[in-house]
Amino acid sequence: MAESKAAWDQVGQEFRALGRQVKQRYEEQSRPEGSGAPLRGSLVDEEGREGTAEPRAESPPADRRKVDEALQKLTESLDQAFSALGDAVRDPQVGEQTKKAASSLSDALNVTFAEVSERFRKR
Repeated sequence: MAESKAAWDQVGQEFRALGRQVKQRYEEQSRPEGSGAPLRGSLVDEEGREGTAEPRAESPPADRRKVDEALQKLTESLDQAFSALGDAVRDPQVGEQTKKAASSLSDALNVTFAEVSERFRKR
């Protein structure tokens, strides 16, 4: 049991490292030129007010425009996320970490199945 626990702990470490690398790529991708802060999508109107759950008495075209703007921001955010993920996949360091994480997962599965098989043989 201790061997499989150690193997699964290793899986957790490798996937956390992979997650950190992908997160770093995303944050690098989402920074505006010359800015140190990542972009954050939000549903903020022209006056800087965030949307509320209470309906407003605005005309349907204005509501439609706000929905269109929100969908555009969502589309841009998803595009950024998938671009960053694509860049991360092509990065040799991320590729190496992905191999390490997959290998540790395979090792943990092998150890776990070996321990389960041993238990059944003892019965």
